[in-house]
Amino acid sequence: MFSGRQLSVSNFYNRELQKKFDGFVAENLVDAIYCTSSAMAEYLFKGKSPVPERGIKRRDLIDFIDLDSDKWRQYRVVSGFPMSLIYRYEEATLARYEAKIQQRFDECIFISSNETTLFAQQLKNPAENLKVIGNGVDLAAFRPPEQLRQLGGMTLLFSGVMDYLPNEKAMQWFVEHVWPGLTKLHPEVRLVIAGMNPSQAILEMADDERITVTGYVDDMLAFYHEASIFIALFQIARGVQNKILQAFACGLPVVTTAVGAEGIDCADGTHYLLAASPEQFIEKISKLFDDRDYYNQISTNALELVNDQFTWDASNQQLFKLFSSPKQA
Repeated sequence: MFSGRQLSVSNFYNRELQKKFDGFVAENLVDAIYCTSSAMAEYLFKGKSPVPERGIKRRDLIDFIDLDSDKWRQYRVVSGFPMSLIYRYEEATLARYEAKIQQRFDECIFISSNETTLFAQQLKNPAENLKVIGNGVDLAAFRPPEQLRQLGGMTLLFSGVMDYLPNEKAMQWFVEHVWPGLTKLHPEVRLVIAGMNPSQAILEMADDERITVTGYVDDMLAFYHEASIFIALFQIARGVQNKILQAFACGLPVVTTAVGAEGIDCADGTHYLLAASPEQFIEKISKLFDDRDYYNQISTNALELVNDQFTWDASNQQLFKLFSSPKQA
């Protein structure tokens, strides 16, 4: 922090990797460099020849995925002292770094138009090199069960790395504010929290015998198939939630917040159910439990959406075009 450098960039920087990167670029005719996440741009900024010489048509692309500086802003808003100061520092320094990247790279790729719009608002200069390439879903790995789900079990599912702040806060909010009223209305309901590295706060949720905390699992598909509804109660989020796309691909109805669905071109009441308050979550979950026709309609629409718009073939074709586009003078 005393150096003024971004914490996340410093965390992912490695001098030995820099040497290997510089050596490869020096010894080979490189047509393109593709960086994944803003932190990887540092290897070009610190490289011995970070900018191609005149006449060389190398394409330098970066996939920001999400606008990370805004994620740190969201962390700051929900955190108390002293972490709020650290998050404020990272928000400010990373925002300046992201603007520097935009000036340096030929193409800047984001996962949704929400991200490019937000980034454009932060930049002082017009940016014509912002592109959107959405995520795909491996439809072989994530697919509907062979037989229709039986709703009698009433199992809710949430998945993710469970020491990651947005995931942890989402489940803490659900168990504190939604779970008591939901279990009073539906005593038979069960909750499965599936994902690696559960924090102590998440582990303690399993003190309720109706809540299962799995830790790391080998086969996530089995949990999608055994669940009745996927819940995504994000209060903090950026970009696209892959777990929601995976649930769609498995024909699993999703109840989520506005930020959970933000980066996906989907409609409330058609592809998923939107909820904000505890009362709304209870209402929407109950509606899916109680109305089988509506349940099937939502799951079918979501599955069709993934098959139409979120295949890797479609995303890769857009990426290949950026690799092959002529370099701007």
